[in-house]
Amino acid sequence: MGLFSSPQRVIRAVLVSQVLMGAAIVGIDMMRSPGSAAPGLFAPPAQGPSVRPYRPDLRPSDPSRPGAPAMRPMPDQLEFSEGADLIAITGQIAPGDGDRFVAWLEEARPQATQVALDSSGGSVSDALAIGRSIRSVGLSTTIQDGAVCLSACPYILAGGRERLVEEGGVVGVHQHYFGKNTILPALMAVADVQQAQASVMEFLDQMGVDLRLMPLALRTPPDEINILTPEQLRDLNVITDADG
Repeated sequence: MGLFSSPQRVIRAVLVSQVLMGAAIVGIDMMRSPGSAAPGLFAPPAQGPSVRPYRPDLRPSDPSRPGAPAMRPMPDQLEFSEGADLIAITGQIAPGDGDRFVAWLEEARPQATQVALDSSGGSVSDALAIGRSIRSVGLSTTIQDGAVCLSACPYILAGGRERLVEEGGVVGVHQHYFGKNTILPALMAVADVQQAQASVMEFLDQMGVDLRLMPLALRTPPDEINILTPEQLRDLNVITDADG
């Protein structure tokens, strides 16, 4: 009897090969130098490709600090704090961060009226919830020099009453990831994604952002990020003002 004499053995062999291939890919990725995780992310759009590699768990260090490590970890959930005149929101957007932000607002009662974002994105639904909360209390949003706002983070940015991206700030979009549905049939899962996309479009329209932003996101794979130029940010009304 041959090695692949039964369907069960064939399936088992395919699964084992996929696991080994996946392990090899992860190993190669881990052996790469930290600086190669998101090369050229801070390069001006005119000097670099608009679509660049994307790693939500790592982010480039502030390019204004000579000698700093090329990459540093991005917190795995949002961190909220208030400085002298800014509310800082930093990290990946984790499920539940929308509720955590509301609870933080109620407890901290911040006096600052501007939110500085530095986030690689994450949960779309929580980003929308935070964006709505920011708009409801009349806060403005900003991406400072050396900060990033990627993936779902631009929806938080869109919540600002006024929206600013400083020169050296990076804003990027890509395809939404709402999570795999392993219970519902495929057609129902597709319907869920379509409803979620409709929620995003409705949100952008309510925030005054041009819906032409969506094709730029939907054409970019989840493992890449489409860096928006200052001209695009203004043209699509992602920002209401710009520095530089």
